[in-house]
Amino acid sequence: MVSLLLTLVLGAALAACASGPPGSSTSENTTESQAMPTPNPWLTDSAYPISHVNPAATDSTSLPGPEVGRQLTVQDVRTHPTVFTSNPTVKKIGADSVIFAAGAHGIDKFYASDGALQPVGFLPYPGHEDAAAKADPKALADLLVRTDEAYRAKDEARLLALSKDAAELGFNRDNIANGAYNMIDRDGFHYAAVSGMRIVKSTDDNDPHKPPRVDKVVELADTLPPGLPTDVVAAVSDPKAKIVALGMTYDGHVVAAASAALFLLDRDLTIKGVLPFQGEQMENNVAIDESGIYAVTSRHMMKVVWTGDRLSTDETDGGWISDYDTMSPDQATAAGALTLSGGSGTTPTLMGFGDDADKLVLISDANPDGPNLVAFWRDRIPEGFTAKPGTRSARIAGQVPIDVAEVTIELSPNVVGYGALVASTAYPDPVRDIWGNVFTAGVTRPAPKGLQKFQWDPGTHSFTQVWANREIDNSDVIVPGVSASTGLIYAANKTNGRYEITGVDWETGQTAARWPFADDSRIWNCFGGITAILDNGDLLVGGLFSIKRIHAGPA
Repeated sequence: MVSLLLTLVLGAALAACASGPPGSSTSENTTESQAMPTPNPWLTDSAYPISHVNPAATDSTSLPGPEVGRQLTVQDVRTHPTVFTSNPTVKKIGADSVIFAAGAHGIDKFYASDGALQPVGFLPYPGHEDAAAKADPKALADLLVRTDEAYRAKDEARLLALSKDAAELGFNRDNIANGAYNMIDRDGFHYAAVSGMRIVKSTDDNDPHKPPRVDKVVELADTLPPGLPTDVVAAVSDPKAKIVALGMTYDGHVVAAASAALFLLDRDLTIKGVLPFQGEQMENNVAIDESGIYAVTSRHMMKVVWTGDRLSTDETDGGWISDYDTMSPDQATAAGALTLSGGSGTTPTLMGFGDDADKLVLISDANPDGPNLVAFWRDRIPEGFTAKPGTRSARIAGQVPIDVAEVTIELSPNVVGYGALVASTAYPDPVRDIWGNVFTAGVTRPAPKGLQKFQWDPGTHSFTQVWANREIDNSDVIVPGVSASTGLIYAANKTNGRYEITGVDWETGQTAARWPFADDSRIWNCFGGITAILDNGDLLVGGLFSIKRIHAGPA
């Protein structure tokens, strides 16, 4: 979803251990060389062209991130005010870099060369002009001051009451998904899903110093092709309907999905195909490879292929559908799951690229007795392979219990090679609204904690648990970034209620480095996004209150 904000001063003891043992570094403990997803030629060639880093949604990169922890200063973190931004995307224009940060009310563009986060222009979404003007930097600063005061007093009632003020500025269920799914194509056009069923396509004419402008806006509900089932038309046309997925196929089509249907569009945003979902809901983004689109609904995992004239899940066309373990909506509500349909909470993640023997797609299921990490065969089921005990079909290559969480995992797994990382995000003592969970968990209420890594063995077609780290505070519900080069997981964490970036060793699960923010402000939260690693090793995150570019390398 949405990326989110930063700065922390931890006490002298924490500052002293921020860099680990004297001279410590993870450079000698890196992951082995691993195959990465094939770059999509229809996306811009950059460090972060699309939500989830790449179409495979691995949330990992070969770029090196920072390695040696240290206390961050205010000067180390460049910030820009925002109501809420999930995950900014990046493009290159010649030798220059620019960042597009699609948020609650519009798109901020930044000149980003040489470590900069220099504002170039703000493009409000059509219809959001008044709301964007209301949520000005002064209003955001005032809300931040009051939030910090309530935090420092550990006054839960005041923290919860501020949710109403945040909602009036735009942090509410109507706006929180705006811009969360965004991407930049190879010609430099930016696409963002906003305000329900709309896609905003914008451009800066590939000028690094020119503000963005609207190129086209499409309301999918107004351009539906004839012949769709009436219940699907009604669901897509419902004012509460939202786009929950946005991606690009390897032949240059835009993929969008709402709860009731998957859409394929050309890059001029003309609908070319629709795959309705009946009796099930889609709530997560998609993963894409050269041969298809991988989507999970509240009841099924599926591979969708474009035949040239229709979207298909038929095996004769190269598609498929598989059951997986789910629970009822009532069970999901009672268990405290964030995904209330009773289905998977995760965006599917691809595993296996290049010459890798096994090509898989991973999700967390929603087994009522506890979630499993489930791997499905992406292509043909190997000859002679039969359904394993406890699985729902032979399409499932293997599955393993996730024991750091009691309900379905909400964050997309991270994948490097045959390793997969999951993070627990179920609030142990939740409140009714998102704001309340963000700012009380780990402060006045317990936080969701835990990272767990699994390894796939292509010889036995099975997972093994490698390690579990039960210390990382996942209150911000942010997908960690993973560098295959440095062998570190970059997780948004809190220690004693104060924000930091924590480097966790990919191989061992041990904390390898800490980057505490400059003070105890709530501006440093990273809620609802994905940690991006940029070309120069800086980290990029969004969140509530501010967008943040973090220089965590040598001072």
